[in-house]
Amino acid sequence: MTKSAILSCKILLLFAAVVFFSGCQKDSKEIIQPLLLLKSGDYTADGAIIPVGGRLSFGIVATEGSAPLTNLSVFREVHGKRITELDKGIYIESGGLDFIFNAVKSNAEIEIWHFRVFNANRDSATVKLTITLGEGSAYGPVFHFTSVRIGMQENTIFPKYLDLHSGIAYSSENLAGNENLIDFVGFVYKTGGVMSPTLCCPAYSGSSSVTGFYPEIASWSVRNSTLYDYYSSDNGLISNVLFDSATNDSLLVTAFNPGNVSGLCKYGYAGRVIPFKTEDGRYGMIKMIHSDTTTSGYMEMEIKIQQ
Repeated sequence: MTKSAILSCKILLLFAAVVFFSGCQKDSKEIIQPLLLLKSGDYTADGAIIPVGGRLSFGIVATEGSAPLTNLSVFREVHGKRITELDKGIYIESGGLDFIFNAVKSNAEIEIWHFRVFNANRDSATVKLTITLGEGSAYGPVFHFTSVRIGMQENTIFPKYLDLHSGIAYSSENLAGNENLIDFVGFVYKTGGVMSPTLCCPAYSGSSSVTGFYPEIASWSVRNSTLYDYYSSDNGLISNVLFDSATNDSLLVTAFNPGNVSGLCKYGYAGRVIPFKTEDGRYGMIKMIHSDTTTSGYMEMEIKIQQ
């Protein structure tokens, strides 16, 4: 074999070795899975016995693994049927997730709760717990606000930012320092060929993002999410008579269908009843008394919400 042939063989062997070891280094990179845990202490524990209407509280913590966390889901399984209670898009690159999710015990004998996170690699982590129905009932009282008026986006008379828990509406003059209390804003826009009086919340970022109507909300450090049961509203599932008869929170809880909810509820016309759930897990209902279809108009509502 000539010297040149020997040299060529050595070069080929060296190249092959470099490729081999580079591949080994690449393949040896550790893939870290996300991790999901539920807090103990003041939170609902596995095996808890809770009466119907009793409050459930879950402290959810998770780490990212090798990629940012992108989704958190919570499911309630009853009689073999899995109900989506939360399907929340997130983006957490570092520092992990620390989230509290609140709900209310149904009248089912057994509930199995499932919690799941995904990261950007589609790696997932899950955990579940079981809750048993206890004796008696834990349904509680409600706050009742008989008339709350909120201005649409170009209204200059009524306040535009509402705390559903207290029934207090804030204007731009007294809003500063209270942004973290706001659960509700209203506006009018054209959708489906008609002008729609619309219920929304500070966290909503869909196709008709709230910041398109209230740009200042983009700078808030806390943007609360309120979920509206638009299906019950659109189909008239809760009558005005039922709303009027609700003296405790039992109807408020059972009326809310988590499978058909959004941070935006269109077509909030007078006479409609709209179940909702706030960021901190308070259930409520809104009865629309008056709804303008102009951007300078207002909406008037009667509100019931858990204490």
